[in-house]
Amino acid sequence: MRKTLAYILCYIFWIITTATMFLLFLAGREFYLKVMAFFIRDRWVGSAIDRFLFVGIAILWLAIVIYAEAYYRNGVKKGDLIQRFLYITGIELLVLFVFHNVPLALARIAYTPLEITIALAELGGAIALIFVALKKRVV
Repeated sequence: MRKTLAYILCYIFWIITTATMFLLFLAGREFYLKVMAFFIRDRWVGSAIDRFLFVGIAILWLAIVIYAEAYYRNGVKKGDLIQRFLYITGIELLVLFVFHNVPLALARIAYTPLEITIALAELGGAIALIFVALKKRVV
């Protein structure tokens, strides 16, 4: 019964990770469109690059979703499912931090207090989750 509950939790974590990765997929597209706006002036080239990157990121998303499912199932077997979930979630927050802040830094836009709070929450949350996940795994 305990193993069954662990696998149910595993797939709940996997669904959360999949949904979060889909949101990162959308944020990633927005990220590279903003960055391309600074460097590419020809709209035909920008459109072509957008389509190629969209397909590439979609394939990457699918690969990460498949990997996360196997990673979580191995976590059930080894007994460190929660640490693995915290680690993956921390990495996702770190990537989200980059996606939100690099375009603002490129544009040299002044941060509002809300943007500073969000950026600090993303970065602090990512560092905390990764630190807890790695510390638990070592001990």
